[in-house]
Amino acid sequence: MMVESFYKNILDKVLIIEKAKKDLSRQILLSKGGKKRLNFIRQFLQYEVDKHELFEHAAVVAINNKDAKVLKDISLLYMVDDEEKVLSVIRSEIGINRRFMENVKKVISYPQFASFTERRLVKEIEKYVIEKAKLYNSM
Repeated sequence: MMVESFYKNILDKVLIIEKAKKDLSRQILLSKGGKKRLNFIRQFLQYEVDKHELFEHAAVVAINNKDAKVLKDISLLYMVDDEEKVLSVIRSEIGINRRFMENVKKVISYPQFASFTERRLVKEIEKYVIEKAKLYNSM
């Protein structure tokens, strides 16, 4: 029962993050590009990391307390059939988003030192986040 209460608190925090992402998505879509948009994209990615970290904490608590219901819920959110692999999937998502953020930060802070590949990657990240922002805006 304690794990379920903790999980409910995590879900409440995730809802707050999702609301912030929806608000930020509007700003992403309204901005014309450049550093301002990249800063919004960096913030969007940070919200993604925060959300995944919250789910990671919930999964760890559920595993340690052997709470199958909470672990199953988290597994369904991440579309993982094997509940034992849910932590690795969550950590993978965190790692991917952090790497995206690092590239975006580098292009914002030191554009002259960013390689062609890094600039191109940031363009693709920008497209990806814009598509996600469109989804958030349609909800």
